[in-house]
Amino acid sequence: MAGDLALATKAPACPRCAQALDACTLEGHYGQQIATDICPRCHLVWFDAFESVRLSGLGWVGLLRRMQSAPGGEVGPLPATLGCPRCSAPLKPVANLTRFGRFAALECPRQHGHLQTFTLLLAERGLVRPLAHGDLRTLHDEGRTACCLNCGAPLAGAAERCSHCDSPLVVIDLPRLMTALLVRHAEALPAEAGERIAWACKGCGAPVEPTRDTRCGSCHHPIVLPSVIDLRPLLDQVEPVLRAALPREARPHGQKLRELRGNAGATTWHRVMGHLSSLGDPEHRWPGIELPGWVSIGLLLLLLAWLTW
Repeated sequence: MAGDLALATKAPACPRCAQALDACTLEGHYGQQIATDICPRCHLVWFDAFESVRLSGLGWVGLLRRMQSAPGGEVGPLPATLGCPRCSAPLKPVANLTRFGRFAALECPRQHGHLQTFTLLLAERGLVRPLAHGDLRTLHDEGRTACCLNCGAPLAGAAERCSHCDSPLVVIDLPRLMTALLVRHAEALPAEAGERIAWACKGCGAPVEPTRDTRCGSCHHPIVLPSVIDLRPLLDQVEPVLRAALPREARPHGQKLRELRGNAGATTWHRVMGHLSSLGDPEHRWPGIELPGWVSIGLLLLLLAWLTW
């Protein structure tokens, strides 16, 4: 008990640079507050348990803004061994399986939490995609420098990993990011909320729908976001929309039953009888089932006999 209390009150330090982690409280679903620790110098994020999964759209906005404020530069690769910020136990490498694939992380063997780089955290949530040669050409045409999403160092030549921090080279997947952002109170915002948010095309300046488009509909110029700093105009539009979203009001106790009272078509018995009677109807037949009408009538009579037995 005393050991757990000491761990709870101990200020965690970054396992890489040994300096104090910056505490950050982010919004989770249903208004929960998620305590997060960030090292802006090493571009690392520490989550207690698996709290990153429960971030709301407003929580992701706050986390991305903290990533934007982290100084860029050559961070360098992670050491082979790092200790838990809570208990100093050696973190063990794991490969978390998500619907987007397997992604590396460092977990505390005593289940105090897990550590990830900026890039791997975004990749685990499916918010990035691999950097392609076409993206490099697009950035060159725009007069922009290709950089590592994790550490911000400029890229030299064609490679699959950053030569400074050894992170995989990825860019932000804008439609997937918008899907994660436009969520508040554990519910996706209405479609019209996303229609009020626009992204300016780098080629012609025309507005682009960021929730679904990966290139401009006017000049077909691709959208390439190699850095979280590029998201500032987008986050400035998304944040007020999220803050204006109100939670759905709870129904009074028994309201649904009162609404269904007197409606025989809403009962389970009515639905079962409807399914049985439609077996012989070609227009309403269940997929893969072809029964003549007399068989459906026989099944209905058998069911009635069994219920009255």
